[in-house]
Amino acid sequence: MLPLVGRDESRAIDGKAIAAGVPGLVLMENAGRGATDVLCARFADRLRRPLIVGGPGQNGGDAWVVARHLVVRGVRPECVVLGDPAKVAGDARVNLDALRGLGIDVRVIAEGDLDHLESLATRASVIVDGIFGTGLDRAIDGFRAAAITKLAASGVPCFALDLPSGLDAQTGAVLGVVLPARVTATFAAHKRGLHQHPGVDHAGEVVLVDIGVPAPTDTRASLLERSDLARLVPVRPADAHKGSAGHVAIFAGSPGRTGAALLSGLGAMRAGAGLVTLAPRGAARAALDAKVIELMTTEIPEALEAGVAAALRECEQRDAGVLGPGVGLDATARAYATRLAVEATIPLVLDADALTALAADPTVLTKARAPRVLTPHPGEASRLLGTTTAEVQAARYHAAEQLAARTGQIVVLKGARTIIASRQRLAVCPAGTPALGVAGTGDVLSGVIAALLASSGPHQDDVFHAACAGVLAHAMAGELAAVADRGLFAREVADAVPHALARSRAHAASAT
Repeated sequence: MLPLVGRDESRAIDGKAIAAGVPGLVLMENAGRGATDVLCARFADRLRRPLIVGGPGQNGGDAWVVARHLVVRGVRPECVVLGDPAKVAGDARVNLDALRGLGIDVRVIAEGDLDHLESLATRASVIVDGIFGTGLDRAIDGFRAAAITKLAASGVPCFALDLPSGLDAQTGAVLGVVLPARVTATFAAHKRGLHQHPGVDHAGEVVLVDIGVPAPTDTRASLLERSDLARLVPVRPADAHKGSAGHVAIFAGSPGRTGAALLSGLGAMRAGAGLVTLAPRGAARAALDAKVIELMTTEIPEALEAGVAAALRECEQRDAGVLGPGVGLDATARAYATRLAVEATIPLVLDADALTALAADPTVLTKARAPRVLTPHPGEASRLLGTTTAEVQAARYHAAEQLAARTGQIVVLKGARTIIASRQRLAVCPAGTPALGVAGTGDVLSGVIAALLASSGPHQDDVFHAACAGVLAHAMAGELAAVADRGLFAREVADAVPHALARSRAHAASAT
């Protein structure tokens, strides 16, 4: 897991280093030199005429360091400062003056010079973007918005310093306009905004640059790495057996809606559960019996009190469970799901119909008798929070954290760059593929997480790590199973889960 920081935390990294005695000039020098290494590696064939564009802030200072190091390497860049150079201050001023002292002309682009900027951009081989950094917290307008629009329209590939100008470091939202990058060299730690859409779309390849200070260890948020799966899912002992691998109950399915239960059960088996019992409501058991081989079944009565009692008895013999997929949305089904979500004595993954049932009052989960992992898609999250899907998607970090705080449970906010949140921690999964956007993949995910819960410890950290591992395994399995960006069957994702774990372990072993 890598540290993932927002605007204030990013500022604090520099502040803490400077307070410890590392001069700001050293940090800027390291950032600019490291960024130059990335620029020369990723754009080796486009260094004939770089255009360095800096703003009046410290992000511009990074740009001037890049320009100087290009000169050292025999590359003569064109350099421009957007706006009044008299406003350039601090370490950025030192580096701007040093660049000029070496005989490098830095042109000033004022409001009336946008045509000239457009001309420079059109004939450039690559644009280095040092206009705005992590401190930007309001929409760009006026002259600088027009300048960014012209640079973006040039069609010349861009290389962003820390993050693309116009991107919100906290959320990934576009603040008025944005200068999309093909590659982003981000400094010291990954930024939250680079790992949620639309920020992902505008950042291109993100490369972390060391600035000469230790990575922060006290951040709330983390970016998952593919190698984390091997660390989070330990190798089993040689004498492991089905009884020691965990027994998962799938409280899912109802007459006419058995597919979701089966997919969840397949996910649990492929993720390592030793035993899986499908526990659908009513006559759905007969339909499932005709479909399964390795999975067991039991029947939950449709009547409310009898159904809750039967499910709770089932929990006494199981290690973890899934509640919700295909359970139903009638009044009895909703009451059943709500009761079981609170009263079940084993860890449960809550998905689909269970989340819909809980939307009336998700705070009841603060009374749950064992840990819960909620796995809403944005629409379900909006109902649980009493907001809209658009608002959830516009502030995904906030939505996940708010829902975790409201329920006191772990939340997996599904979608591109899935977020896993607890009241204390947050993680983002960078793996995945658009091909996962098909019916049934969420059911598989619920089973995968449940299998990992069945063999995890009882503490919230254990549950959080199981959720992270499940999300990562599922996303990597989707990548392995997908042939293109569509056409994937959910059951193919389940089948690829062991391959994802094997790949992560092989990668981890080769790195040691």
